[in-house]
Amino acid sequence: MKRVLALLFAIALVTAGALAHGNQEHVMGVVTKISDNSITVETTAKGTGEKTTTTVVIVADTKFTKNDSPATLKDLKVGDRVVIHAAKKGDQLEAHMVRIWALKGAARPH
Repeated sequence: MKRVLALLFAIALVTAGALAHGNQEHVMGVVTKISDNSITVETTAKGTGEKTTTTVVIVADTKFTKNDSPATLKDLKVGDRVVIHAAKKGDQLEAHMVRIWALKGAARPH
């Protein structure tokens, strides 16, 4: 079952990458911190496997989905996997779409 979920998540990540829009960036990884106006995500660099963190700002028109159903920021938890479509505004990334992929039974960090 875990393999099936991992495969589905991998397919979702590839699909999200294929749907990239012009100036938008994709932040994919695990949520490490949540505030009222931002989400911090631990990402893994392709090729090197180096882990870094990226903080994305939540704006009034940011949309959320969780496992393909409508959601809100309150549905997001530390430990959830996300794909965030964001645009660069000055020196920050502003989220347009946050896709939450909560795996059933997945352990969350405390």
